[in-house]
Amino acid sequence: MKIAIAGKGGVGKTTISGTICRVLAQSGERVLAIDGDPNPNLSVVLGIDKNKPPHRSLSTDIIERVEDGKSWTFRVKMPFEEILSTFGQEAPDNVTLLIVGKPEQAGTGCMCGPHTVVRELIHSALTSENEATMVVDTEASLEHMKRGTSRYVDRMYMVVEPYYRSLEAAGRFAEMARQLGIKEVYAIANKVRNEEEADAIKEYCAKINLPIAVFVPYDENITAADLKGISIMDFDKNSKAVQAIQQFVKSLN
Repeated sequence: MKIAIAGKGGVGKTTISGTICRVLAQSGERVLAIDGDPNPNLSVVLGIDKNKPPHRSLSTDIIERVEDGKSWTFRVKMPFEEILSTFGQEAPDNVTLLIVGKPEQAGTGCMCGPHTVVRELIHSALTSENEATMVVDTEASLEHMKRGTSRYVDRMYMVVEPYYRSLEAAGRFAEMARQLGIKEVYAIANKVRNEEEADAIKEYCAKINLPIAVFVPYDENITAADLKGISIMDFDKNSKAVQAIQQFVKSLN
């Protein structure tokens, strides 16, 4: 299974992504986490020591441009397992992390290359013998939708908070996901404090035909864990938010 997690900045997308990875891995799955955000933060949420030096980022050298009839396309030229051994970083619970990397410096142009790498890496996984569940933490903008970075995932989940701008953004993400041909598109309602907030999310998602996969309650332990720079799974694996995600993961098939 290949899953992409999307949403507006600040909605808790990376926390949700990393926690899903850890919960999946603890259930016995082999998990490949891809940090597709050029401002990467997934490693901390996965429980990798924040004091460790940055790991090697994915390189555009793993793809090549090839002619496909009258047009040009890209493909991954390295075996999948070689990519994992070269660029993969081990995280707790048998999770492997791949990072697209951040810009070297300001004013150096677009991030087209990293987006292409992630898209083609997901594509190549479709025909590889790798049996890992893939979870892609996308960047907090519509850029990755425009570039089709998540085109080949099986499911996309929009993380939403109970306020209008977040819900409006989720609608835009969902519309573009369907344009990419992603058939299974859902919402993850995050940081929900009460029934009023839950009802507001239900009402808006019903209006845009976006099914809600899970409601994750507001959890102060997530903020406390983030202040310490550690994973919520290592801070309090029995927290309200983790319990909700555990139930969500059980529903995946």
